[in-house]
Amino acid sequence: MLENFLAGTGALFGDPFTIAIFVFGVVGGMLFGAIPGVSMLTLAAILLPFTADLEPAQGVMLFAVIYCTGTYGGAITAILFNIPGAPENAPTAFDGYPMTRKGQSGKAVGAAVLCSAIGGVASALVMMAATEPLANWAIRNIGPPEIFALVFFGLAVASSVGGRTIWKGWMSVLLGLLIATIGQDPVGGINRYNFGFTDLAAGIAFVPAILGFFAVSEIFVQAEKKATGQFDAPKVGMSFPTVLELWMHKFAVPSRHRRHARGLHGLWRGGALVEEQGRVRQGQA
Repeated sequence: MLENFLAGTGALFGDPFTIAIFVFGVVGGMLFGAIPGVSMLTLAAILLPFTADLEPAQGVMLFAVIYCTGTYGGAITAILFNIPGAPENAPTAFDGYPMTRKGQSGKAVGAAVLCSAIGGVASALVMMAATEPLANWAIRNIGPPEIFALVFFGLAVASSVGGRTIWKGWMSVLLGLLIATIGQDPVGGINRYNFGFTDLAAGIAFVPAILGFFAVSEIFVQAEKKATGQFDAPKVGMSFPTVLELWMHKFAVPSRHRRHARGLHGLWRGGALVEEQGRVRQGQA
C-alpha cells in the first residue's frame, strides 16, 4: 500500500501537466460547487469527453479532485448566504450562516476548510488501509438485520440534524420519505401519488427541492432586507479555529445525539439476538 501511495505521489508531482490538471480540478470544482444548482457533477459531465486522451491515473485524479473540492465549494455559499451549493452542504448552513450573522464568517469558512481537509485525508487513509478487510468482513457478517439497522441509523442521524427537537426532526424525516414516494415504483413501475401528472412520474428531484427550500426563500429574504435598508453584506475572510476550540467542540455532542446512539446500539443488539434465536430454532428443527 505504501509503495503505491509513493508511486502515485511521484506521478502527481513529477509531471507539470499532471500538476496543471490538479490545479484546474481544484479551481473548477470549487467554482462549480459554490454555484447553487450547478454542482461538481455538471463539471464532470462537461469534462468527460476531454478525458479520453488522458492517462487513466490523470482522469481518475481529475474527477476525484473535482468531487472533493466541489463538496467544499458548496459550503462557501451555505455559510455566507444560507444557500447550499450542493445538497450535502445543507447541514453546513445550519451552523455556518448563524456565524455569518454574528460577524464570524471568516472563522466559519476556515473551520469548513480545516474540517474538509482533515476529513478528506483521514477518510482516504482509512479507505486505503481498511477497504479490503472491511469488505471481507461485511460479506460474511452483514445480513438483513444489519442493513435495517444501518438504514435506521441514517434516518436517526437525519432527524437529529434537521430539527431543534427530536419530534420535529422525525416529522421532517417522515415528510421527506413521503415526498420521496412520489413517482414510479423502481421495482414494479407503478405510478405513485402523481395525481395524473406525467411530469411527476420521475419523482421530485433532490437538487430542485433543495434550491426551492433554501435558495429561493433566502433570495426573497435578502431582497426584502435590501429593500428596507437592513441588508448587511457578509464580510469575506478566513481564520482557522484554534486547537483549543476544536478540542472544546469535541465534547459538544447534543443529548439527543447521545440518545440516538444508545437507541441504535440497543436496536443492533436486539436484531443480533433475534437472528441468533432464529438460527437456533432452525438448528433444532
